[in-house]
Amino acid sequence: MTAVETHDPVSVCEAWARDGIQGWPETLSTSAKLSVITAAASSGVGEIDAASFVPASVVPQFADAEQVLAGIDESFRIRVLTVNVRGASRVVEAHRGIRRIDRCGIPFSASEPHNVANLRRDHAAHKEQVAAMVDTLGTAGIDPLIGVATAWGCPIQGRVEPDTVFGLVDWAHGLGVRSIMFGDTTGMADPRGVRRLFTDAVTQWPDVDFVAHFHDNRGVGIANTLAAIEAGVRTVDASLGGVGGEPSAVDQGDVGESGNVVTEDLVAALTQMDVPTGIDLPTLLRAGRLAEDVLGRPLHSRIQRSGPVRTTEVH
Repeated sequence: MTAVETHDPVSVCEAWARDGIQGWPETLSTSAKLSVITAAASSGVGEIDAASFVPASVVPQFADAEQVLAGIDESFRIRVLTVNVRGASRVVEAHRGIRRIDRCGIPFSASEPHNVANLRRDHAAHKEQVAAMVDTLGTAGIDPLIGVATAWGCPIQGRVEPDTVFGLVDWAHGLGVRSIMFGDTTGMADPRGVRRLFTDAVTQWPDVDFVAHFHDNRGVGIANTLAAIEAGVRTVDASLGGVGGEPSAVDQGDVGESGNVVTEDLVAALTQMDVPTGIDLPTLLRAGRLAEDVLGRPLHSRIQRSGPVRTTEVH
């Protein structure tokens, strides 16, 4: 019997407002972002990935991060992201002065060449920065979430060995981190490899909340997410309409079309499988349609086009 068949609850983090739109060519208004965030949160998603605390000169989309946080109801669980100590201090300031921030993501690529391309730091330098960030966030009561990106490989280095990933987990665990994400940053994972990596991780570190974050470059994002759930993962990321994915700034060759796992399609599959998520699918679908309206184009949800499976009794 797989973990999915036990019907254990799964928390879905909605990433549209952060990982989804960070590379969107137009800067969205604060009110537009808040309308989608509120609609998604009202469906019952477990967490909202709301904004990045990075310089506006680097990612203009998040120049209004504080304003977005100020507009989110206190009852919703919020995650943000930042990449250095200065950003972590800004997150703490927002947490204390605006509204509660539950978790803060900290990216760390298992592929060292990818980490250099993305964050301009080798592993040794980045470990020093991350340790200071964990301390800054922890003293404020914010849960640091180490995001191990390129956990299954990247187009610069190629395959990433599990020992490299687990070495980062062991190091982060030693810092006191108990939330760790494995990310398939450029869509190189497959369900068998996902199941193996997460099964070993969950077995070795049972006190860690492992998070699964897949990009759907090659069409296996939902399959990979289900494999992670079968391995014991209980928090997964997705984005309304599949918006987002690998930033073009670190694109090193043909990695396929970027895109996150589609929230609507994933939740529809989990609902049909009787896996509890706490999400009302019709309300989520309305949030997805609003996301399409805000972005001004149809997105990638199949369920939005075909509708959920409807069953009828045969007499």
